[in-house]
Amino acid sequence: MAKYSLEKNIEKRFFDNLLNQEEGFENTAINVYQKLVLIRYIEVIKNSFPLFIDEISQNKLEKSVKAFMKNSPKTPFVWQIPNEYRKFVKKAKLFDDKKYLYELMYYDWIEIEIYMKEYKFKKQKKFSYKEKYILSKSARIKRFKFDIINKEYKTKRENFVAIYQNFKTIDVVYREINQLIFLILKRINKKQSLSDVLKEICKENELDFKEAKTLLEEPFEELFLNKVLIVN
Repeated sequence: MAKYSLEKNIEKRFFDNLLNQEEGFENTAINVYQKLVLIRYIEVIKNSFPLFIDEISQNKLEKSVKAFMKNSPKTPFVWQIPNEYRKFVKKAKLFDDKKYLYELMYYDWIEIEIYMKEYKFKKQKKFSYKEKYILSKSARIKRFKFDIINKEYKTKRENFVAIYQNFKTIDVVYREINQLIFLILKRINKKQSLSDVLKEICKENELDFKEAKTLLEEPFEELFLNKVLIVN
């Protein structure tokens, strides 16, 4: 038992040295392994965040990845490492001088997340304001502070985006929506009909309910057909 415990401790120290990128191992086998692990992490980040990578220097990228590795990623899945990196650099405020980078990483990451999940849908009826809808697991809504969707990354512009998988083309779609649709999609639930949610929001914002209902019917029907809105 003692021998097994000693072996586990040695193994743990070895992997800690690789992940933490500790110094003092120059010209040793550990240093070679450290470089290989670092290169692998950088490759995963680069492949996952192409827009982000175009906006950052190699030096800053390496420093941020080393800092992330010292924080020890929790996920056992390689494809989820970029999301942990994304959350880490934002929490650590590593790129607060270029805050649009956080939104670029989200823009890149969410496509991977949507692609990597499997979806099952119940047979849906025709679109109706009387139905109680929820946001599909294959869709996200996001308020961006920078003009990411128009590739004006450094320009501040509040915009609202619905992100979802098109199951006919298997592409992930980024569609700009207005603030009213965004607010409704955030609030839809199993207890209220879409009509009741819209009525509530119109009352709060002093909007004409009947006019809003008519104007929004076409975009909501399209979101329904694209499985962004589903009946639970």
